[in-house]
Amino acid sequence: MLTEELYSTIPKFSGIGVGKEINYLHKSDAFIFPTILLNDAVNLQNKLYLILHGMYNVEKDRKTKFNDGKIHVLYAGTFNHTKGGATAVAVAEFLDERYCMHIIGFGSKEDTQVIVDKVNSIQLKTKCIIHFDGLKKGEEYIKYIQSCDIGLSPQNPTEAYNDSSFPSKVLSYLCNGLRVASVKIKALQTSAISDMLTYYESSEPKAIADAIKTIDMSKKYDSRSFLLELNHSFSKSLIQLINCAYKC
Repeated sequence: MLTEELYSTIPKFSGIGVGKEINYLHKSDAFIFPTILLNDAVNLQNKLYLILHGMYNVEKDRKTKFNDGKIHVLYAGTFNHTKGGATAVAVAEFLDERYCMHIIGFGSKEDTQVIVDKVNSIQLKTKCIIHFDGLKKGEEYIKYIQSCDIGLSPQNPTEAYNDSSFPSKVLSYLCNGLRVASVKIKALQTSAISDMLTYYESSEPKAIADAIKTIDMSKKYDSRSFLLELNHSFSKSLIQLINCAYKC
């Protein structure tokens, strides 16, 4: 069974009940989990399992990088006030003229307006240029992401779902060759991609900006090759798991 996360840890699904959900999962012969933490919580009978953080569909280089000598930081995601879009905008206040902050994503009319207003407010306080470019889809989305250098994954580290789910935003950045700055959560720290990330301890904008400034853009970095190897390793392990589960 492929188990992406415990839905009962997500507020809008909290009525399901963790115990009821886990009892259902116990009927499986084997598991594929997004995090080792979810295996520890669910796989109490020590059944066969694999870890698959998400889709490792590496995108080829579209050659869309900016050539202006600046470091381009990106937030791509929901504008919902609980998910970090506003925090990403606030980070720009603590970055200097060497950086540009790009904000793309989606949200309700109200949430989007909050982001736009915050962009206009923060831009008056910083030399870091902030670009708000709304929703991008398909090829336009891929080209836009690849034009940037560092992807931001800000989220509330205290949310219960952090231990049972894997932030897909991180893989989206890595699949497109970006470096990633993320809040420090166990799901990432215990993952196969942990060494590819730059962590910050606090979700305060200044702390995030400080972490961004530690990223050395001159250092050799190839997230695509890393994910291709991860995908190859998982594919081999999956065949072994299926064969073993079938024989057992």
